[in-house]
Amino acid sequence: MNQRLFRTMTDADRTGVADIGYSSWLANRHYQEWFDPAVEAQVKSWLRDWVKNPKCDVVVCVIDDVVAGWGARDNYENAGAGGALDYISDLWVDPETQGRGIGSSILNELMDRMRAEGHKRARIEVAQANLRAIDLYVRQGFRETWRGVKMSETLGLPLPRILLERPI
Repeated sequence: MNQRLFRTMTDADRTGVADIGYSSWLANRHYQEWFDPAVEAQVKSWLRDWVKNPKCDVVVCVIDDVVAGWGARDNYENAGAGGALDYISDLWVDPETQGRGIGSSILNELMDRMRAEGHKRARIEVAQANLRAIDLYVRQGFRETWRGVKMSETLGLPLPRILLERPI
């Protein structure tokens, strides 16, 4: 595989980030409600709006000048309001390139940034049914610390979630 370049999202990356978020979400829907056309439209619209002004650190993985995946760090308690960027709020990989270690590479880049800032732990929350992602996080040393249901602002639906943490 060609060399991976990691960088903070640029203006030129915004469309690719939104497109990968949406296509990855479509390819990995875990709940019946996610197949509703209104929910699909809501996710697509939300991503297009979100990339215009994300209030977090967005890291893209670029291969051959094309965004192959991305991740974002935020503050768990006050998302979008500043504070410690020790929460991985997003990790998305282009469905065409999933299974090639890109997700692990993005996760490692996010962890390196947290380590450089002196954070002691990293957290990530994931849909309970997203077993592939959970497996990735557990292989990377994350352990479950909470399980429950939260209302997803993006989807407008209650969502069974798992919070995982690991020391940095």
